[in-house]
Amino acid sequence: MVEKDDPWEIANIPGPRRGKILTPVIAARMIKEAKRPLFIVGSLALETELNGKSLTEYAIEIAKESQMPLVAVAHTLKAFLERGFEPDSSMPLINIIDRLRDADWEGLKGAGQHDLVVFIGMLYYIGSQGLSTLKHFAPWLRTITLCRFFHPNADMSFPNMSEEEWANYLDELVAKLRMG
Repeated sequence: MVEKDDPWEIANIPGPRRGKILTPVIAARMIKEAKRPLFIVGSLALETELNGKSLTEYAIEIAKESQMPLVAVAHTLKAFLERGFEPDSSMPLINIIDRLRDADWEGLKGAGQHDLVVFIGMLYYIGSQGLSTLKHFAPWLRTITLCRFFHPNADMSFPNMSEEEWANYLDELVAKLRMG
């Protein structure tokens, strides 16, 4: 049986530095306290629906409530534009990870390197490798994942959970962000 804080894929061995469980309350607080957060939305946003609401719609709500710049990765840009939301950037996940690990990069808006990166909707195996890269080569960044499965290479991650629990976590996060 997979525990709440076990890697979703059993071969994902994070090493001695392992992420902690994230709750919606802590996620909202971390996002609000960050000086230059960045929100990265992966391709699973197109395929996932929770309680009649797409993961893309959740991502839009989170981005609007938090005012985080959003990077649409893979082929998600069209889904955002169809919903009347224009992401701040669109690029492959590998490219944004490469920029984030560059200490001299001035960030998405040219205001300085980001201090918190929030991920949702990533394919697990690609997200795991990207998070491992950031953990080892961008120590100035904190990373959190709002995905349904625990990512031990993130600093903090939602636990392994059912889709119903995940929808509840995302609803609570949006509510906490909305409270200001």
